[in-house]
Amino acid sequence: MKVSIIGIGKVGSSVAFSLLNKAITDELVLIDRNKILAEGEALDLLHASAFHKRMVIRSGEYEDIQGSDIIIVTAGAAQKIGETRLDLALKNAQIIKEISENIKKYAPNSIVINITNPVDVMSYVVWKVTGFDSNRVFGTGTILDTARLRALIGSSCGVSPMSIHAYIIGEHGDSELAVWSSAMIGGVPINKFCEKCPLDQNCIRDLDEIFEEVKNSAYTIIEKKGATNYGIAAATAALVDTIAKNEGRVYTTTVLLDDLYIGYPTIINKDGVERVVNISLSEEENEKFEISKNIIREYIKKIESQIFGG
Repeated sequence: MKVSIIGIGKVGSSVAFSLLNKAITDELVLIDRNKILAEGEALDLLHASAFHKRMVIRSGEYEDIQGSDIIIVTAGAAQKIGETRLDLALKNAQIIKEISENIKKYAPNSIVINITNPVDVMSYVVWKVTGFDSNRVFGTGTILDTARLRALIGSSCGVSPMSIHAYIIGEHGDSELAVWSSAMIGGVPINKFCEKCPLDQNCIRDLDEIFEEVKNSAYTIIEKKGATNYGIAAATAALVDTIAKNEGRVYTTTVLLDDLYIGYPTIINKDGVERVVNISLSEEENEKFEISKNIIREYIKKIESQIFGG
């Protein structure tokens, strides 16, 4: 499998290292405007491959993405302290447009995974510019948010996150929402599970408190270290692994739904998005989801006016 990563900053290099550790690629191509940086990262990763799997790791130009099975897009301006993901939209749209044009030119048969924020809006731009089938263009969406939610619930309840089924959906940002109405621990609705908790302390904090911590996690990390990179890198490597093994796992990717891209549960296989998983939402959750859609829709209108002239 050949994977190309466009954008080798903190996120791109972390994704590359995560892929190396999973030993699932045969060739890894790193593309960045800073060619010296890309060369250095490629050389460092090549040396590290001696402890994992023999593979081709190199830096390159856009033409070197030819034959890629998967292209991962991380290029763009980084989110600053106090800046929302959607504030990045106009700033990153032109960058993503140029990248998408080159993907269309050199790797027309690839699957594209977008990480660049705001991930929902930028994934839409990739889809529009490349003209690819929507199943071959998706973003990391609320995968990491969902993982954070499960980790915090697991910590409160003394249960492995692997046994928790709960989703964060919507915009990967301030309007995202937790789907509590269908959240389960070990197949038991979360509220009922907590009613019979044997722990002395409450097994779960207020659900709204947990959700707020999840929603603000990125801002907290950015304030403390300047960027989030390891969590999203692990999530992206898991997506690539799922595609490579044709596993059909369910992830809350950002996917085409109702004329826009938004975080929602999807089944991922060797061809990308196999299908959307239709989950049940309460009336309140559905209202919040529609609000999230409308926020993304408004930014898409601004983007289309700027880069498509419409």
